[in-house]
Amino acid sequence: MLEGEIRRMIILGVTHPISWNNAACILVDGKLIAMVEEERLNRIKHAPRMAPVLAIDYCLNTVGITLKDVDYVAVGFDSVFKAALNNFDNEEFLFGLNQAVNWLWQGSKYEKQLPLQDFDRQRIIFVNHHTAHAASSFFSSGFKEANVISLDGSGGSESGVLGFAKGVEIEFYKRVSNRGSWGLIYEAITEKLGFRRHSGEGKVMGLAAYGTPDPKGLPFVDWEQEIPVIIPDKRKEFIASLPTRNKEEPLTQWHKDLAATLQYTLEKAVSRMAEYLYEKTGSKNLCLAGGTALNCSMNGKLAKLPFVENIFIQPAAHDAGSALGAALYVHAIKTGQRPDFAMEHAYWGPEFSNEEIEKELNNYPELKYYKSEDIYLETAQYLKEGKIIGWFQGRSEVGPRALGNRSILANPSLPEMKDKVNNFVKHREPWRPFAPSILEESIEKYVENPKPSPFMIMAFDTIPTVQKEIISAIHVDGTCRPQTVSKKTNPRYWKLIKQFEQLTGIPAVLNTSFNVDSQPIVNAPAEGIETFINCGIDVLVIGDYIAHKK
Repeated sequence: MLEGEIRRMIILGVTHPISWNNAACILVDGKLIAMVEEERLNRIKHAPRMAPVLAIDYCLNTVGITLKDVDYVAVGFDSVFKAALNNFDNEEFLFGLNQAVNWLWQGSKYEKQLPLQDFDRQRIIFVNHHTAHAASSFFSSGFKEANVISLDGSGGSESGVLGFAKGVEIEFYKRVSNRGSWGLIYEAITEKLGFRRHSGEGKVMGLAAYGTPDPKGLPFVDWEQEIPVIIPDKRKEFIASLPTRNKEEPLTQWHKDLAATLQYTLEKAVSRMAEYLYEKTGSKNLCLAGGTALNCSMNGKLAKLPFVENIFIQPAAHDAGSALGAALYVHAIKTGQRPDFAMEHAYWGPEFSNEEIEKELNNYPELKYYKSEDIYLETAQYLKEGKIIGWFQGRSEVGPRALGNRSILANPSLPEMKDKVNNFVKHREPWRPFAPSILEESIEKYVENPKPSPFMIMAFDTIPTVQKEIISAIHVDGTCRPQTVSKKTNPRYWKLIKQFEQLTGIPAVLNTSFNVDSQPIVNAPAEGIETFINCGIDVLVIGDYIAHKK
């Protein structure tokens, strides 16, 4: 270090390779500088059970350092032995023993994948998985204090926590056992409905709107406790009684009603958890994390509760977010200060210059392209005409939602657009909805009781009189999950939508992720170009260039 140079604290946050969605991030003096999911770089959907090797390299290169310059590596999971031992505290003895043995075997195997062999073991800090989830939301929220709920399938020794956070402290009041996992029951019924675990849960959430829930909910929940509790033996018996749909079989009303009952039960249970925390703390701020927090419909219900005034859901709420939470938590315990960070946007991944983009475009003779003099006007005109746009700009997003940098865009007022994008571009199930990106200053025009929604992670009821303006971005139940677009955090995307408003009177576009079914969202120019060539996107707008197929 040069004389007079101020020493920075650098923390590298990583997911444990046992995770289903792996990622890395880097903090400098408590501020997030870079974060990316491994799947965006290795092109394997979710990058399950894989060390975030490429993500680590990206983060280090963004800051211009090597691993030896890092002060601490924070891992979003307990160490092997601690996770194993904690199972005895949170589970019945025999189940806890089984879980502990399994974790010792699995955890040890995956922990060895972390590329940290040359890093000082004393500076590797393992953070409890749900502590990391909770920290990822609270320390990113900007709230001075908040109730915190984290729920997923399993986090080593538990599947969820309920607590209260203030300053640098997070106190937990309840832990949800692995046997009583709310994430696990959603996974199990997803599988019974013929979809893939750890991937198809969003499909079930969308399907639920087509069904009628049983008002009693799922039959294995004890509603008489302080918070609702799953009864493991009854859950096991119920799941075993369900037939498994072959994915080629048609979906019947029975399937739709089961999805609706599952969704209803989850919403009722987590609403009661939020009420429990409010009764205990008096706080009307709520932070959510864990894979269950990606459930937009549930989040929308929570946002409307009378005892929830402000709500924050960390956009990479699944396992990838545990890398961020671990890093933020380690900063807090090592400095005694809250990280100087509030997550206003999700644009923390790689970006590419016009020069890099043009070089890649030149590799595809089947394209014709040019540099636009007014990228916003030309793109807005294409959208008005009903063209489907591949929109590739700036730094890629973290989390499963495309938020205007790696997006497929369309005119939301055209009734046929939902089916057109589903059938000719995304190649996915027809019931799955798309979302609108709406200028944040115009959100009240379209949804009832709006709240800030920069991450497209909450569902709202739409206002019937204006539904026709965004009809292809509204679900069958009349809800939508909007992204509110800020001129401050994404001026390029904001300018495009503003230009579209000037042409059409509609301050919104239909937005879906720039990928096709079962592939990761595109990251680099080559991936965007190849996806454009091989699907029904009409026009590619990449950097300042507009490309067409010959």
